[in-house]
Amino acid sequence: MNAVVRSRQATLRSKTNSPSSFQPPEIAPTNGFQRLPPQRHRKRSRQQKQQYQNQDRCDVILRYTAYVLLFLILVAAWLVGFLLVGGSSSSLLEKKKLRSRILHSNLGSLFHPEPPRPAGPPVQRYYFGKTRPHERPEPKYLVNDEEHPFIDMRDLNLKLPFDNPDGGTWSQGWDLEPVSISENRPLQVFVVPHSHCDPGWLKTFDEYYQSQTKHILDTIMESLQQDQRRKFIWAEISFFEKWWNEQSADIQDTVRMLLRNKQFEFVTGGWVQPDEANTDLYAMEVQLQEGHDFIRETFGEEYIPKYGWSIDPFGFSPTMAYLLKKYGFKGMLIQRVHYAVKKELALHRQLEFLWRQTWDDEGEYDMFTHMMPFFSYDVPHSCGPDPEVCCAFDFARLPELNRDKYKPRKCAWGTQPEVITEANVKEKALSLLDQYRKKASLFRSTAIIAPLGDDFRFDTTAEAQAQFENLQHIFDYLNENFPGVSVQFGTLSEYFDVVIGTFDPPILKGSFFTYADQNEDYWSGYFTSRPFDKALGRRLERALYAASAMGATKEEMRDARRAMSLFQHHDAITGTATDKVMEDYATRMQKALKDVEQWMMNHIDLEELGHRNNLSPCNHYHDTRSPSSSTCQDGDRVVVYNPLDKQQRCGNVIVEAKESSAATYPCEASGSSEGSNTEFEFDPRTGLMIKPLNERWMIWNVEKGGSYLFFPERSSAYHRIDTRIENGGFVVTTNDWNRTIIERNCQTFDGKDATVIDFVFETNLSKDNQEWLVRFSTDIENKGIFHTDLNGFTFDTHYHRTDLPVQAQVYPMPMLASIEDYKQRFTVLSEHAQGAASLKEGTIDVWLDRRLKQDDGRGLGQGVTDNLPTRTRLRVVIERSGYVVNNPDFSISQFCKEKKIPFVVASEGGKGLREVQFAHMFRL
Repeated sequence: MNAVVRSRQATLRSKTNSPSSFQPPEIAPTNGFQRLPPQRHRKRSRQQKQQYQNQDRCDVILRYTAYVLLFLILVAAWLVGFLLVGGSSSSLLEKKKLRSRILHSNLGSLFHPEPPRPAGPPVQRYYFGKTRPHERPEPKYLVNDEEHPFIDMRDLNLKLPFDNPDGGTWSQGWDLEPVSISENRPLQVFVVPHSHCDPGWLKTFDEYYQSQTKHILDTIMESLQQDQRRKFIWAEISFFEKWWNEQSADIQDTVRMLLRNKQFEFVTGGWVQPDEANTDLYAMEVQLQEGHDFIRETFGEEYIPKYGWSIDPFGFSPTMAYLLKKYGFKGMLIQRVHYAVKKELALHRQLEFLWRQTWDDEGEYDMFTHMMPFFSYDVPHSCGPDPEVCCAFDFARLPELNRDKYKPRKCAWGTQPEVITEANVKEKALSLLDQYRKKASLFRSTAIIAPLGDDFRFDTTAEAQAQFENLQHIFDYLNENFPGVSVQFGTLSEYFDVVIGTFDPPILKGSFFTYADQNEDYWSGYFTSRPFDKALGRRLERALYAASAMGATKEEMRDARRAMSLFQHHDAITGTATDKVMEDYATRMQKALKDVEQWMMNHIDLEELGHRNNLSPCNHYHDTRSPSSSTCQDGDRVVVYNPLDKQQRCGNVIVEAKESSAATYPCEASGSSEGSNTEFEFDPRTGLMIKPLNERWMIWNVEKGGSYLFFPERSSAYHRIDTRIENGGFVVTTNDWNRTIIERNCQTFDGKDATVIDFVFETNLSKDNQEWLVRFSTDIENKGIFHTDLNGFTFDTHYHRTDLPVQAQVYPMPMLASIEDYKQRFTVLSEHAQGAASLKEGTIDVWLDRRLKQDDGRGLGQGVTDNLPTRTRLRVVIERSGYVVNNPDFSISQFCKEKKIPFVVASEGGKGLREVQFAHMFRL
């Protein structure tokens, strides 16, 4: 999606530094600027001489008048100073008030000049009229050992003020000092052409392919053949696979040639560029496998990427770094990180670091990571800190290429690109080099990367030619005339191959959530948007997991795996696409569910179970985006399959690992478990639980915000209409919100009781500008410390801050949220992803749904009003032993590791989680 449309700065600032007058130090161009010769004085007539003499007299009079006025001002200043120091007629209070007024006026600088600035690197200053320089702030919040710098994002998020002072040209930073360049200290610039192609956002996957993406790939393959210096990278294999299957043998041979020449390169190579907040490790890995399998089978193992490219997901998880390292990657690039975090890292020149897992003490899974420093991944925010200057080098915005008055590509800062000619190449080259040198000041190596692209770029031959030809003209001029400068079109691997190993990068642990692009615009809404679809995607994951456990191959499940992989896209599982696109994703997943269930039914041995009846699924999936309907009734005989390596229970039937068994539907019933010692108590008026924990149904009423952003206004209790309380409070039904409670019979590993309770919510949100959540309250003294999982694999720790808004303290909860003290641990597990927070001591808030009537200005152009009835199962676990309080490093307890809860198991050596229910039931 368009990065600038999604998150344009509210105020566009004018340029403060004219690049055309720039002369770089230590650079001596062979044809540099020369002083123009003075104009020869023409012979003047007598009348002209008289006019000049009269003008000289006037100048003398004005000059002496100015001297007199200056003398009077100095005398007045002396009198004022005398009154401040020794005047006896004014009281002390009046003196202080007068002094304050003077100090806050322009006159105050006469008495109190600015204090000397702290020692540090020289700061470039520009003065135009009353404009003050935006100087480099002093780094304060990262504690580093210079020899072994270490950054813990959990600690940084606790200390960083997250303010947004005006930085001038680089509005979220400061005015940068360009680095010096010489033959001894060169600068190598890799300009990396790309086109960010969303597999669904405003249009469906197929609509984007037909209208734009296939033309982009056609254009690129044609353009790259014209000049071997041209390069291009491609990320989304879902689009490429579809395009490849339509090409002739000649075009396919051309692509292979461009790959061999290293002009065309795959980056990451996943089916999509996945979201990293709502996804789990299993789905992230499947989509990566689908892309890599295609590349391997089509081109060979040597073309599997070794570098990751993730420029548009809304925040980043270390799970992706782990996954790429597992698949042999050497580096990765990321973009959307909170602007204040970027600024703090930039102050230390720590935008390139080794991303380490919180549980990895030895650095086995360290991943070299490059963080793009500026606002967006588009051209105006990629070449350097000044978007007005950089935009002039986005030649897709040339006036002759933008005749469409309805969708013109124009620079929002005023200056428009011009065709590069011999007459202007020097001026343009120096201007662009100035931006490269300023960007280089933020990094430790002598090379920088400057992405060249945006959403769905290079879709016409005219655009491709304009970009490649004009920039190549500039590159040739710079390379020929500036010793130590090397600028070229490049690929992601070329950049990383040059940079990695040239310096010792700092080590960073933690995640980059929650993302904000400006002010207090936190992208915490998408953690919950479209929960129906998030739940549907997770259901498809469970089906594929079960089919694989039953013996299904990747080839047999290919269509279903690709449907699930497509939904991991950062505008799909996030719920941030248009209504018709969400409909398309859901339709694909429901078809995949049908296919997987049919395969499973065909492979269940009924004779071994003593039955010969045909099977039918208990859940009937429709052809459109809508809730499934149940075909199984209480008392029906069913077959259940357990995909785990531990036994599970369905009613009174024990189902062994990876086995099928006949049972009676349903497997569970509301109420306390048999032989339970748990003391339950419910509010007789509302039916909500008040013991062993307090349950509240709550609403955030909002006036703005959309699919991406959450802007809370006021909270209130859910207004219940026609409340019906059944089974003593274990079942509560209202007009739009139902809840069933089921207790599980579990014990901790040391034989002590643990309380495990399922809360099954069914919500149907139909009122605009409301966000529904459930708040669980306990007597735990967690001191504001709150844990969530990252992709069901590892964990993150958060600290509540009273100086930050609510929306800044909502985090993704793919599977788990937890608080604890030394007496007990309280954990909430979920069937699907949503947002979670701990805004008050001893509480966990879990979002269930949200409905917004307005757009939030990030390019979608609509709100979220296509809500459907949604089922959310939350499993609450209260442990009183067997866990370790070790902040900030949270770890699952031995209770979970031993898999005594048939919902969560340990993975990857006990570090993560995996949902484990009976994947599917089939009616006999």
